[in-house]
Amino acid sequence: MTVHPSAHPLTLRVQDLARVYPSGDGQVQALAPLTHTFAPGLTAVVGPSGSGKSTLLNLLAGFDTPTTGQVTVGGTTLTTLSEAARADFRLAHYGFVFQNHNLVGILSAQENVEFPLALAGRPPRERRERARELLALVGLERRAGHLPGQLSGGEAQRVAIARALVGNPEVLLADEPTGNLDTRTGERVLELLRGAAQAGRTVVLITHDRDIAAQADHHLNVRDGVVTPG
Repeated sequence: MTVHPSAHPLTLRVQDLARVYPSGDGQVQALAPLTHTFAPGLTAVVGPSGSGKSTLLNLLAGFDTPTTGQVTVGGTTLTTLSEAARADFRLAHYGFVFQNHNLVGILSAQENVEFPLALAGRPPRERRERARELLALVGLERRAGHLPGQLSGGEAQRVAIARALVGNPEVLLADEPTGNLDTRTGERVLELLRGAAQAGRTVVLITHDRDIAAQADHHLNVRDGVVTPG
């Protein structure tokens, strides 16, 4: 499946990135200091539950702030921005795919895909045309008027990928996007993520499935908060 190329590829880098949480009388190191450049393409971050994968993803997205270190996307240091500025930056440069798709239940598939463009203030006609293009890309143009509750799990996840790609983001973060899907549907979702990576995006895929991870271009392992090359 063809995905539009990223208009302006940005380099995602972390420098001495770490996250420590208070715990009782002590501290828990959720992420040990990490310095890494995420190359364009698909990077799989692999590890068991509780290993620190989601902590890393939340820091990369700017949903959480590090105890030390920084996240840089292109020429912007995400960790120095205000919360509002980080939200604006995410809207302009990031796409997200979550395990449970996080679609808005009262909006149709078409409206869910349009939603990021509406937040960005794009004209209605442009939003409609772009959303239809993305739904066709994921093979769901005939399901555009259906609510999330009328879609299968795999269909809902493909709508979520269309929504993530609608703004042509440079960085795509995916948190266990195949975790609730059967093998065949999971492979189709992975194919879409690989297509996005091949179009020049930096795609970071969180997974505990090593068969899924084996299909990535780059690999990182996480255990007890320590990240090592795969």
